Amino acid sequence: MNKPHPYPSAPARFCIAAFTATVFIGSPLQAQDAQMDLPFEVIVSEATEDAAAAHEVAAARADWLEAFAAQDLERMMSFYVADIYSYDLMAAPTENGLAMAFDGEAIWRQNWVAFFEMFEDDLVISIDDLTVYQQGDLATVRGLTRLEGTIVDGPFVDMWTRETNVLRRVNGRWLVLHDHVSVPIDFSTGLALTDLVPDHR
Repeated sequence: MNKPHPYPSAPARFCIAAFTATVFIGSPLQAQDAQMDLPFEVIVSEATEDAAAAHEVAAARADWLEAFAAQDLERMMSFYVADIYSYDLMAAPTENGLAMAFDGEAIWRQNWVAFFEMFEDDLVISIDDLTVYQQGDLATVRGLTRLEGTIVDGPFVDMWTRETNVLRRVNGRWLVLHDHVSVPIDFSTGLALTDLVPDHR
């Protein structure tokens, strides 16, 4: 019997964009009106210091989604700090082989170029229930992100991932310091669980 491959299949290893883990301990989350026209519901934690700032963070994520939809790489990269550090679904290709993280703007930019080249023109991503935690000039957002699109010469992909971003306010703009995207794995097989969907779907 062939032993299952210990790593996720190709559709599970690509980049999305994505977001990670600073944890603020606080009161239960409350849904609040976004007071703006955003493509997702915004949930502001009671641990948040400034609700207006939290909505600025959410608006920045919506602007990023717009840049992604247009595949405007320069605009997308403007939402990251120069020393962006990302844990993506795929490994980062380096001179010394594959690495656990994408370290810096140059390799992160190359990742997005490769990502867009991987898909046909039907590529779409959407965010479900963006939750914002904010204190001072730091914020964390988390949500479930859906990716839909056809891989060039390959299958149509429809999958959900878990995403988290850590952002810092720089000269009035909320920029991503750290990006994280993941899917659960089945430890008994070593395979990525790319067919899971949110409970309310």
